Amino acid sequence: MTTGGSAIIVNFPASYHNGAGGATFADGHAEIHKWLDPRTKPAQQIGDQKTKKEFTISKDNRDLMWLQERATYKYK
Repeated sequence: MTTGGSAIIVNFPASYHNGAGGATFADGHAEIHKWLDPRTKPAQQIGDQKTKKEFTISKDNRDLMWLQERATYKYK
């Protein structure tokens, strides 16, 4: 993730499960998060994760904040 006036997320987590996706963490736990902002849910097809895609989203996106709170590097 990069930040600034907007954010770029590379390899965005999937939203195949009724608009939600799973994230796994180094400590072994996992969380399922329902994406709240419609700008976070780009149209995806099965297999899209095999190609590099970047999504630009606004900095005030609630889902970006959720990801940043759980990232290994804390954004300020």
